[in-house]
Amino acid sequence: MIEYFVGLWALLRFFKGFQFFLIRRRSKIPIKTMGGASPFMIKKGKKVALLIHGFTTSPKEFRNLGGFLSKGDISVYAPLLPGHGTSPERLSIIKSYQWVEFIEEQIRMLSKDYNEIFLVGNSFGGNLALVNANVSKKVKGVITLATPIFFYKERFGNRILLPLLKSIKVFQKKKYSSSAKRVVNKGVAYDSIPLNSISHVLRVVKLSKKSLKSIRKPLLVMQVDGDEIVDVRSSEFIMSNSPSKNKEVFTVPKSYHVFILDKYAKVAYKRILEFIKKY
Repeated sequence: MIEYFVGLWALLRFFKGFQFFLIRRRSKIPIKTMGGASPFMIKKGKKVALLIHGFTTSPKEFRNLGGFLSKGDISVYAPLLPGHGTSPERLSIIKSYQWVEFIEEQIRMLSKDYNEIFLVGNSFGGNLALVNANVSKKVKGVITLATPIFFYKERFGNRILLPLLKSIKVFQKKKYSSSAKRVVNKGVAYDSIPLNSISHVLRVVKLSKKSLKSIRKPLLVMQVDGDEIVDVRSSEFIMSNSPSKNKEVFTVPKSYHVFILDKYAKVAYKRILEFIKKY
């Protein structure tokens, strides 16, 4: 019986390896960006908000916030992270440093035209914002939106379930409740997660934790009341580990994790605009 399961596991491992080989070959073929997932920029005032989307999502989730900020005379730029907006296969071969360096490049680019840059990161995008907070003196503030430092059930998921799934699978289909699906469908995102990418996400999360001790710039930490993905300890950790003298926590009323697309989105939009104008 044991030999049977060992043989089955070996077969699944072989299949996974072959599948990943095909993915790498296909990744060299040009592919179009998903409809609605393209980067966008709106030039308005002298301040600019760099909007960094979350893992497996796209700039689409920032369309409404971007429009709101531009009406408040704030320029906005929402780039598309490497591996996103195309296919989960493309995402599966991206490394953590590529995301970090990409955001650094976007900050350098914006620095040519703007002296006041605000980093606004949604979920994982917030981790990238924290890591790059001190890339330039022109970065005047950081805003994190439901950004993870700790996840719910992360000990079981990261230490037990993830290694097991990664050994036999390449992708994991996403599952949403009906209420969450209503929110998610307003954006453009992948319907499956490349399991290989999760370890790279966790590396960026770890880097963001280490970066906090050197962030003295104004910081707005926005969290969700009842977030099902991010542990509430995340916002507490960010606040207690950053030496910034201008840091605030804002709790969005009960919403889905991607609260910028949920029913209290405008409440969050107004607070973000106020923060950018203040500093």
